[in-house]
Amino acid sequence: MVDPAQILASIKTHPPSCLQATKCSSHYFSVLSGSAKHYMMFSEKICWIGFCLVGSLTHVFATRYESGVLELGIHSLVPGHSITVDDDFVICDVDIEVSFSHGYSSPGDLDVGITFDADSPVTTGLARNHSCGLFGPVHARFDDSSSNTLAVNSNTCVSDGSDVKPDGDLSLFNGHSSQGSWTLSFNPSRGYIQLQQWAVILTPCDDGAGTGDPHFKTWAGKWYDFHGACDLVFLSNPSFAHGTGLDIHIRTKARYQYSFIESAAVRIGEDILEVGEYGGYLVNGISNADLEKLDKYTVTHEKINSKQDVFTIELGAGKQIVVQSFKDLVSVKTVGASLEEYGGSMGLLGEFGSGKWLSRNGTVMSDAIAFGNEWQVLEVEPKLFQTNQFPQHPVQCTMPSTSNVGRRRLGESIAEASAEKVCGHWGDLKDQCVYDVMATGDLELAQAGAF
Repeated sequence: MVDPAQILASIKTHPPSCLQATKCSSHYFSVLSGSAKHYMMFSEKICWIGFCLVGSLTHVFATRYESGVLELGIHSLVPGHSITVDDDFVICDVDIEVSFSHGYSSPGDLDVGITFDADSPVTTGLARNHSCGLFGPVHARFDDSSSNTLAVNSNTCVSDGSDVKPDGDLSLFNGHSSQGSWTLSFNPSRGYIQLQQWAVILTPCDDGAGTGDPHFKTWAGKWYDFHGACDLVFLSNPSFAHGTGLDIHIRTKARYQYSFIESAAVRIGEDILEVGEYGGYLVNGISNADLEKLDKYTVTHEKINSKQDVFTIELGAGKQIVVQSFKDLVSVKTVGASLEEYGGSMGLLGEFGSGKWLSRNGTVMSDAIAFGNEWQVLEVEPKLFQTNQFPQHPVQCTMPSTSNVGRRRLGESIAEASAEKVCGHWGDLKDQCVYDVMATGDLELAQAGAF
């Protein structure tokens, strides 16, 4: 990895002759920050008679003298600047950071865009018909979730160091593989562009999960709880495997002031695997039937111990659907989720490629209880479980009564301190582990992982 600070120190120690052709240094480096991966191009101006446009390795604009006045090269069309990402993961969020100066302040003379070229190019605008004036550089982060907007046909730019909502939609890139070339483009009608640095910040999608009492993890890695008791659509993707179709339903059951997943049903094509307490299962309604295949996909069953069973559906290339049981609690999770299997899927995991809580009609929701109720299995939808259990739609999910809070506390057989001790290795999910251990009354649950 190249250290730009060292390069700059070397440049300052051994400056090039300003009578020679300007040379530019461009460096690629990648850093990991939280769940987002940063891919950045960086350039330092090494001679005051020239400037660099970076992103590719050798974009250099020479300076010229006119009437003895030093002047920067002016170009109406700026070449694209590309960052190639070799890492392969599904994109759930994209932000773009740009630090640049624009040498003209007339309103509406600058467009900035970003293009991702993988299987086919996808382009969106960051700023259209803007100008940032002569002062800079301005460092801005374009983020779809920002509440700051730019006025069109204005000579104002974002405040230095702030975030701003792009004119286009960066979510167009969500759900795609990250592999490919990212290109930043400037199209000024006049003036020059001096680009110091820019970065593509990609947040990978996570695997979806439903565990414990229950806790749900969206494709974006966001955890939330829904304690309603009913049959729920964990995920549904009619286009799975070229129209074979994939549906996963879960059945939750009330206990004191919470609920838990007591069984799960996975349908691929015409075949249904249903898993319940203590590893009991059915294939197409037949108890303990042959588990060799579900449609064309291999299924394995591993009995860890008398309390824990693991069912794995192999989708190929390391991608899996895993259903586990621990005593009378059941969990479901995906492994290696990609656009190929889950593109277009909906349900409790949210929209694939963003994790947004979408209703059945595509409206973005913000309340966990309303979102959970939205994905109750409807009476007009196929029933994956062999038997019906109250409540069934149109009767709504049964929510825990707050009057039962004290009853549960009296019934807890494991002290919180003991639960915290055995859950100490769960990291950010420790609170979930503690809650589940106390709910089940079994310390061994902590060793079962985020089942």
